[in-house]
Amino acid sequence: MTEDQIDCVAKMSNKFLGINRRRKTSPNSNLGIFGQNQIKLLPDTNLLSLEIERNSAENNIPNFLFTFLCCAGLVQVSQKRARQCKTWLFVNFLLILGTVDFFVVMVTNHIFVYKTTVTLFLTLVLTLVICFLMRRTRRRMRVLLLKLQYLPPSTEERIFNVLAPFIFFLQVVSATTITIVCDKKISSTMFAYGNELKSQWAQIILIFLKEYSFLFTYQVYPCLIAIVYCTICVRCSNSVRNLTRKIYVCSPEQFGPSEQIQVLHYKTKIDEVLKITQEIFSAPSFCLIVSNSISCYSMLGSYLMDTMMMHQLIQASFIGICSFLYLTGILWISGTLPVELNKLRDTFYEKAYLRCISFGFSSEPNFRREILDKREFVFTGCDVLHYRRSSVLAVVGTLITYTLLVVNIP
Repeated sequence: MTEDQIDCVAKMSNKFLGINRRRKTSPNSNLGIFGQNQIKLLPDTNLLSLEIERNSAENNIPNFLFTFLCCAGLVQVSQKRARQCKTWLFVNFLLILGTVDFFVVMVTNHIFVYKTTVTLFLTLVLTLVICFLMRRTRRRMRVLLLKLQYLPPSTEERIFNVLAPFIFFLQVVSATTITIVCDKKISSTMFAYGNELKSQWAQIILIFLKEYSFLFTYQVYPCLIAIVYCTICVRCSNSVRNLTRKIYVCSPEQFGPSEQIQVLHYKTKIDEVLKITQEIFSAPSFCLIVSNSISCYSMLGSYLMDTMMMHQLIQASFIGICSFLYLTGILWISGTLPVELNKLRDTFYEKAYLRCISFGFSSEPNFRREILDKREFVFTGCDVLHYRRSSVLAVVGTLITYTLLVVNIP
């Protein structure tokens, strides 16, 4: 790039920033990328706590998920609100209680030698690891929620807002069904660590509470973390898709340097959200995938190895189907982002190149390399597993193969 081109870019950038300072734009507005409204720059990070509290009514993510993050202590809030909201202590206690209780039941009833039981316990331990990892990044989660308000929400997020409370309802229904159909005397004795309960009501209450605690630790808590992660992925994919659509409908003549700069500015905001999301969910999402994979192994193995009673079949079916849906859902939704980013890159290049060859603006700065030379972004789990749509088939094949191998091990 020549010195004249550099001076031209600097003048256009200063002009863009000058207009941006004088103009006020709604943070969720995606208008004006190619019009007269300019994109508002992000606020100073020193105002993050104030902005989060002020915008908590909108939540920046679906209401139920935001409430879950606050109640579970996974997002940092003001000291006043933290003193009022102590539910995260109860949530953590319930997770630890469910894991420890399952281990004690295994030992006292001498069922810790079974392959499926050990894998279930390993999944519970991974849930505690996910909780610890998310608690460590609650400050970054606060920053991420603030950044999300600059990306427009998508209609798909409404599905997650309905799905999250439905998971709680499904858990209660499952625990109630298992309590009704199981042999209450045998199950209550097992849950009471070998001690027989005489009262039938005591048996019913004990079975329901133990099943509820187990399902919350094993399924509900990891599922809600997965829904939060998928919501953020959907928001980012939708923003990239909208940006691609705006470039596509813009004519080559209108797609000048100022419009290209606006695109790059807005993509920088998306990249910042993606970077923080990767920092927060890299390890937890990997644990989620491993946990759900193990859960699918154990449930499929139980079905192939043993003749299960009715309540065991109901529990195994509920856990197995949900785990498989969470596993494939995480990979599919997070794997949508690289597809949308590739479409954005191709559309930007084609539109800028068509402007160049059609109108011969050779003196204009070339921004095509700015977006082409940028490395492709893909969500990863601890830099071990890359989340792409093609990974779904690989996971399903691995699931079937390793389940059959483990089942055949004497």
